Amino acid sequence: MKLGWIAGCLVVYTAYVIHRVIPQMPERIPTSFDWQGRPTASSSPDALWGMLVAQALGTILILAIPIVARRAPQMVNLGRRKLSDFPPANRQQVMPLIEDMSGWMAVTFALFLTLLVRALIRAALEPGTSPSMWPPALFIAATLGAVVYYIYQVEQLWKREVVPNLRPRTPSARPR
Repeated sequence: MKLGWIAGCLVVYTAYVIHRVIPQMPERIPTSFDWQGRPTASSSPDALWGMLVAQALGTILILAIPIVARRAPQMVNLGRRKLSDFPPANRQQVMPLIEDMSGWMAVTFALFLTLLVRALIRAALEPGTSPSMWPPALFIAATLGAVVYYIYQVEQLWKREVVPNLRPRTPSARPR
């Protein structure tokens, strides 16, 4: 759950940054850009507060995945399997993986929105600058990396712990 604290600190940091910079913001700030980095839409600086709310809610929802997993294992999809496919004893082995995965995804999501808010602030305060493409690329790569890694870990656990217990044990046939 340490990762949840990091994600929470990123949300608080974003709130602090927005609070500090709102008085300096122009009446309209760029909120959307084309592939060349030119602004295509603008909004009131209050849109930054909306992004903060989205960051906080998204982080909370991602961190709630382990709670949902404990209460409704049939709702948690783990690649080709649902958590409810695991026998109850093995679910306890999967839960640390789910907790770690949701923690890393929450940190990645919160960091992405923190960087996005900072980029929008910079673009508003320094006209002619545009957000870099590396935060979205990093977010996509980190999210995919976390999902692939943890789904692989769940599959390995399935093969190591569950599959051997599913096979019917038949006496070996001895040659006569």
